[in-house]
Amino acid sequence: AIHGLDDALERAHAFIEAGADLTFVEAPTSVDELSRIASELACPQVVNIVIGGKTPALPAAQFGAMGFGMVLYANAALQGAVRGMTNALGALKRDGELGEDPALVATFAERQELVRKGVFDRLDGEYGG
Repeated sequence: AIHGLDDALERAHAFIEAGADLTFVEAPTSVDELSRIASELACPQVVNIVIGGKTPALPAAQFGAMGFGMVLYANAALQGAVRGMTNALGALKRDGELGEDPALVATFAERQELVRKGVFDRLDGEYGG
């Protein structure tokens, strides 16, 4: 993996020399590789964390201390949503009903606020036919 990292660092250096404001070295697989990326490149770095993926999922503060300028949590919302859907629909299947249990679903009021229902109702009142 080090040979691949060396090549990736060389390419990132070339992009920086060409004027890149930040670079992204994909899929480092160890803390040592992460440290090299953050310390050897002269512009802010992006690290992409996929929960369960190749790159160690360190605490965000640790990435900042290492020198990373941005941490992306790819799929974190999707993975959380999948778990939530599985839990809610599992309860529905098991119990035959699904109430407004805040451990399983957002309340209807939260849902309305999230989709900004009040704003759209106001706009409809102002501009609707």
